[in-house]
Amino acid sequence: MTKSFQLNMENLKLLPDTVLKPSFDRDKIKTSILHIGVSNFHRSHQAYYTHELIEKFNDLNYGICGVDLLDSDRKIYNILKDQDGLYTLYTKEPNGAHRAKIIGSIVEYFFGPENPLAVIEKMASPDIEIISLTIAEDGYHLNEITGAFDMNHPVVNEEIKNPFNPKTVFGYLTQAFKLRKLRNLPGCTILSCDNIKANGDTMKQSLFDYVSKTEPELLEWISENTTFPNTMVDRITTITDFDDIDTLKNDFLIEDQWPVVCESFAQWVIEDKFLHKKPSWEKVGVQFTENIEPYEKMKLRLLNAGHTILGILGTMCGYKTVYEAAIDDDFIVFLKSFMDEEVFPTLQESSPTNVNDYKKMLVSRFQNPHINDRLSRICQESSAKIPLFILPTIKDQLQSHKQITKSAFIIAAWCKYNDGIDDFKIPYKITDTISGTLIRNATLSHQNPIKFLEIESVFGDLNTNKLFTDSYEASLTLLRSHSIKDCVKEMNTRLA
Repeated sequence: MTKSFQLNMENLKLLPDTVLKPSFDRDKIKTSILHIGVSNFHRSHQAYYTHELIEKFNDLNYGICGVDLLDSDRKIYNILKDQDGLYTLYTKEPNGAHRAKIIGSIVEYFFGPENPLAVIEKMASPDIEIISLTIAEDGYHLNEITGAFDMNHPVVNEEIKNPFNPKTVFGYLTQAFKLRKLRNLPGCTILSCDNIKANGDTMKQSLFDYVSKTEPELLEWISENTTFPNTMVDRITTITDFDDIDTLKNDFLIEDQWPVVCESFAQWVIEDKFLHKKPSWEKVGVQFTENIEPYEKMKLRLLNAGHTILGILGTMCGYKTVYEAAIDDDFIVFLKSFMDEEVFPTLQESSPTNVNDYKKMLVSRFQNPHINDRLSRICQESSAKIPLFILPTIKDQLQSHKQITKSAFIIAAWCKYNDGIDDFKIPYKITDTISGTLIRNATLSHQNPIKFLEIESVFGDLNTNKLFTDSYEASLTLLRSHSIKDCVKEMNTRLA
């Protein structure tokens, strides 16, 4: 049996030539990017692009210092420390070509719960010119109904009482900026890479709300010494499973405790609004733009909405992965018609050619048989996703007096999804921050269909729009009496 090797700097040279390995001297890299939230997505996306810049252009000025702030992140922290910050990016093409590349752009790593003051000091270092983030929607602590920063959140209240032991990114940033101001140091660019609308603007408003309540004298300095570019990020990145770990060990001789599995496609569009000189990411495919909105709308309303639709419909049909749902002809016909007839009219800022090319590419990405993307992951926190991915299309279409039939069916299908049982009478788990509310209102909708639309934190006042509610009620009546497959077939027949 061929010997495999634990992933670390010492063993890099022992890995076979089939593995792409860093050719640069990691000891010579200057750390000028601090990234909060070393998730699988960060490692498949921002850290990958930065690695490519270092590898292909010998730009040693933009190494990454990874930072995790949650107790639940201790496992990934310990693993990456053991592996000298190295990990395997395992990309899978639809044609079956799989590639293993060792990423070496993360050259430092801090764990907030272990030493919060060390993290604050690192954030305050003048070498750090960019603080980037992948903290997910709940990391922004937004009020479910108003969308504003929630100063009453228990975690926020806790850290306000103990500011030198912060729990949120806002607490850490506030203390770091206080030190920069005190030491007469420059500020930095805050670069959100989260999959939320206007992520830079959202981050800025949340931080300003937090500082105005906790350290108001710091607000002017932050306003003058920081920028918050909006970004659009895209790469399907799955949960790592043991099969992938075993395959890397057996086929590539890599013993990686937590590799990252993703598709080969990647896109990153960034608003060109940096405080300091920015990394030359454009050399490795990143797009800089003055207007992020067309890119953001296209991605959220097509890719993310498409994922959500396949997740809901597929789960009720008993499917487990995106691939299974995406090769169901009935589901794909429905999804394409939704994109063509209801989403496309809302994307007027984008070139029709670009949108059409993007739609075609999406279907092929969803149908990659080697990306084991679980529908359970896609459906997590749907109450945060649907307002971002699907409701804006509904609102734009209603405002323009255009078709909302498929959109209404999707919302009705989500209502039925929250019954928690598929068409084969097999239960599945509803994983959502407001799962209790979703399940309760879905149950009440059996007697009064509009009850589900009365979840104000999700739907706002959509339940008052008769055009929408009539279409939604008709769809829910159909869904309550037929299987999801039969319902989708019926919808497709109506569209034919």
